[in-house]
Amino acid sequence: MVKILIVDDAPDSAETLATLLRAAGHEVTCVTNGRQALASVLADLPDVVLLDMHMPEMDGPSFLEVVRSYLRLQSLPVVVLTGLPDSPMVDRVQHLKVNSVLVKGKASPDEIRQALEEAAVRAPG
Repeated sequence: MVKILIVDDAPDSAETLATLLRAAGHEVTCVTNGRQALASVLADLPDVVLLDMHMPEMDGPSFLEVVRSYLRLQSLPVVVLTGLPDSPMVDRVQHLKVNSVLVKGKASPDEIRQALEEAAVRAPG
């Protein structure tokens, strides 16, 4: 079982993916913005984060910059899921040690699950 935090401002798609991940035996929490994600990560460290880039209050890159500023979170596995793979935001997160970048609508639920599982397994610890 992998403990997964999904950060996406589209609750319907996040819950659909969460249902599939739970069916695969994983523990899943969903939040809708980077501020909620930061509070969640600090309160209950997940094994891996699935991070959307474009969100209100705190976007994906800003969340990741804050997370990486914490020594204990520098190696937290993060998989980015974005609808805009050529966005400058994706360029911004590349240097912040993301495990992979997947494209919404192109990556299948199985590919997303596999990327999350692989990122969690490769995490130092």
